[in-house]
Amino acid sequence: MRVVNIRDFQHHLADYMDQVEAGETIEIRRRRKVIARIVPCVENLPAESWPDLVSRLSSLYPDGPVEPAASDILYQARGD
Repeated sequence: MRVVNIRDFQHHLADYMDQVEAGETIEIRRRRKVIARIVPCVENLPAESWPDLVSRLSSLYPDGPVEPAASDILYQARGD
């Protein structure tokens, strides 16, 4: 990872962007404090599919929903 101060980064922005495009990460500092990190963009990967929650709930609770529901128990305990 390359570390640069903000002034140098401003003056050589195009050069640093070429380095990022080539796969290098650049850390930008102001007065020795890290203020930003520029990382190369990863390729667009296909999104993971959502889990089938309905079948998972059916396998966990084969007899259907639990009665009374937890929210109903809380409401009764509060006197609502």
